[in-house]
Amino acid sequence: MAVKTLKVQLRKQAEAARASLSETDRKDRSARVCGKAIRFLEDRLSSAADRSFTLFSYVPFRTELDVTPVMEWCWNRGGTVVVPKVIRDRKLMSLHVIQSYEDLETGKMGIREPLMSTPVWKRASDIDVMLVPGLAFDCEGGRLGYGGGYYDAFIRRCRENAGKEPFKLALAFDAQIVPEVPMDNHDFRVDAILSENRQWIIPHPG
Repeated sequence: MAVKTLKVQLRKQAEAARASLSETDRKDRSARVCGKAIRFLEDRLSSAADRSFTLFSYVPFRTELDVTPVMEWCWNRGGTVVVPKVIRDRKLMSLHVIQSYEDLETGKMGIREPLMSTPVWKRASDIDVMLVPGLAFDCEGGRLGYGGGYYDAFIRRCRENAGKEPFKLALAFDAQIVPEVPMDNHDFRVDAILSENRQWIIPHPG
């Protein structure tokens, strides 16, 4: 079966699995995963305590895992939080610095996006960690996105223009972990996955 068809099928299954969680359950599970993520990041950054830290985060929408506690942790430690604004006619994302939720507005698709007045972040090579959204993940770092290709394009630009890319961290519910995500050549893999009860650090060759 073609990868495209497999992705369509898995998206439907993954969306249904995530939507099956009650709002209260989703909130509790999100808090647990974010707690793990903060401990993970504190351990990762312990050797760089005197250096500034930049977090690229998505803004949660509908049934997505609520990553706002990680954003707040970053603000509280004096770090920088950048979030994306989708430029649909160019199939790109621009990144903007936000200092609070007041820097967000509701976009055309209902997704909260940074205000146009917020500073644009152009130094992709200075992003330390990227919280990667997705519908499904596997233990080898495979990720199933929403089909827009915006994050794949961002990672590709990092590799081509900056020569490096941020550490790609996926926070997910256990229900989003699947045996295998169908992957195309242009799809990227994440570096680590944290869920309520599981954790994977994905080794990379070399």
